[in-house]
Amino acid sequence: MFARIQNKLSRLSNDFVFNYGIFASNWLKETEHTILMYHGVDKVGRTYFNSRHTSQAHFYKHLKFLKKYCHIISLADFFDKRFISGKPNIALTFDDGYRNNFLYAKPILESAKVNGTFFITGLNSSDADILWADFLNIASKLTNQTISIDGEKFEQKNGVYHSLDTGKNLYTIIKDEKAGSDYKQLMTESFIDLYDFKKDPAYDDYWKLMTDEEITECSNSNFIHIGSHGFLHNNLGTISQETATKELLDSKNYLENLTQTTINSLAYPDGSYSRETIDSAENLGFKYQTAAEGFLFPEDFSDNRIRDRKGIYSCDSCANDLMINL
Repeated sequence: MFARIQNKLSRLSNDFVFNYGIFASNWLKETEHTILMYHGVDKVGRTYFNSRHTSQAHFYKHLKFLKKYCHIISLADFFDKRFISGKPNIALTFDDGYRNNFLYAKPILESAKVNGTFFITGLNSSDADILWADFLNIASKLTNQTISIDGEKFEQKNGVYHSLDTGKNLYTIIKDEKAGSDYKQLMTESFIDLYDFKKDPAYDDYWKLMTDEEITECSNSNFIHIGSHGFLHNNLGTISQETATKELLDSKNYLENLTQTTINSLAYPDGSYSRETIDSAENLGFKYQTAAEGFLFPEDFSDNRIRDRKGIYSCDSCANDLMINL
């Protein structure tokens, strides 16, 4: 009970500081320099499918607050410790390469004249046009059919698919156990009766990825930097090292050929990597490597090649979306 009350008071305090700016400078005085990790930016901050999308209005308010009380710097400056004194230094990153980043985040970043890094997959070069997690999130809400993947049956309950044999969450199985592309393909094919949501523009913000032309336009912006998010968004720490290295190389080649720039930053899909992957990425020219929501190995804390990030997700208020990470 006491913990719940304390949490509620903390969130109310966040709202007060964020909305009125009173005590903000003192409140942030002990804040460490931080890399923030956004995903999608949509029109309304819809959380029906997942909590990864921040509304355009909330993102604008986040930037307004961060510009006033922090220094927003580039990811390269963050890694190279070119920090500006007096306030916390913040780097902004965006995972997955959603088209909504191009439509809604890019104009706000450019208008505010602050830097952001868009981490892009190489999915445009494949037969797929949607990230597996987005497909599963949307499918789990739009149908309740029982599905079968490689002989194992899954049933939907409360918007989540679970194995009838083990009870395991299908999302977790793919993320932690079946990280390669073959199983993901079987998963998408198993939803044979799924409503064809791709034809409905109401869902576009929650799955569509940037086109090659839009990626190029972002690369040409003075305020957008393009980085790699793997080639097929496979979890690089749970597939073979040989396959992971190939994915990194394929991603780098795809993005460099497209943008005609050097791609030297990397965000590991789902925050999955191994110590060997870090070495391989460095050898391929990825100078700036980022984790997600926590390091995986004790050595990471003293490894200057990789930095952790704090994720921004829609929660109970615009303030708390951001402030719980500062």
